[in-house]
Amino acid sequence: MSDANFEANLSNATERSAALSTKLRSACRTIRIATTLWAMWNFGVYAWVWSDRDALLARQAKLYGLDPTTVTDIRYWSASALEFVSWLVSLIVVFRVWRLTRAYLDGRVFTMEAASRLRDVALAGLMATAVDAVLGPLSGALVLNDLLGRVPVYYWFNPTYLLYALMSGFLLALSVVFESAAEVANENAQFV
Repeated sequence: MSDANFEANLSNATERSAALSTKLRSACRTIRIATTLWAMWNFGVYAWVWSDRDALLARQAKLYGLDPTTVTDIRYWSASALEFVSWLVSLIVVFRVWRLTRAYLDGRVFTMEAASRLRDVALAGLMATAVDAVLGPLSGALVLNDLLGRVPVYYWFNPTYLLYALMSGFLLALSVVFESAAEVANENAQFV
């Protein structure tokens, strides 16, 4: 290869890298905004639903025939606390996503560190899904325990949890792929 071809290839690679960097920065910022808005929206829904006891119990009475007088204060606020714990655990996912995007914004994209941070996002997602899948029905059971047989199955076993688990599992698999790619890149860098 001539020096001119080498310089042209190097220039093209630099241009592609700059374009990728711009796209990656934009994507990372968008992801950060989206995860933050998601967490705030989740909290807003939680606060809206659980802050008005009468309205929540009236909805449950209308939907499932709940007698609001059977729900004690301790059961109601315990159910609310379980939902809040579930939201708190979801914040771990947001924190992990922010850490991952920080590595990307700092230029550490195809590195062992980035692969590890992606794995952390996946594991946090699996944990948040499991916690929500367990605490959600427990919270519902505290309020609706007199109606356990009349509440639809999807209330207890929401198929969305499976989707979240599948997405987290995909991210976990992707982190393994990225880790392998980073190992190969490290080996190749030693030969150069």
